Amino acid sequence: MPIVQSRDLIEQLPAYIRSEVVRQSYIKIINKFRFLSNKDPDFLWAFLPILKPMQFYSKDILYSQGDHPEEVFFIMKGKIKLCHLFATSAYPGAPKIIVPFNMYAEGAYFGEMEMMLAHYQYLGRDGTAIV
Repeated sequence: MPIVQSRDLIEQLPAYIRSEVVRQSYIKIINKFRFLSNKDPDFLWAFLPILKPMQFYSKDILYSQGDHPEEVFFIMKGKIKLCHLFATSAYPGAPKIIVPFNMYAEGAYFGEMEMMLAHYQYLGRDGTAIV
């Protein structure tokens, strides 16, 4: 007997039932992010199951300045600080100055601009994201 994936099973449901199953399955996420609150059920069905939960700890680095963008981050809990690193001189190994330029808190998301703009795809992220 073949194994039926839950996504395959849900796809066979009528649209109104499928949208309710998705809404109930992801209600915490939908309620947390205003971005998701009025989205079409078909968008939610395509988008929400591909989110990957990640856990970070204080002072963890999500990505570094210059990294090429690969993800958009949605913050369920905690805060993220974006910082720009400036070298104090042109010499290798010179100390760097860390300048915070943005902060994101619960219910926010970030990284979407870097994913969409070719400028960042080529040059990489403009800051370091620190928990």
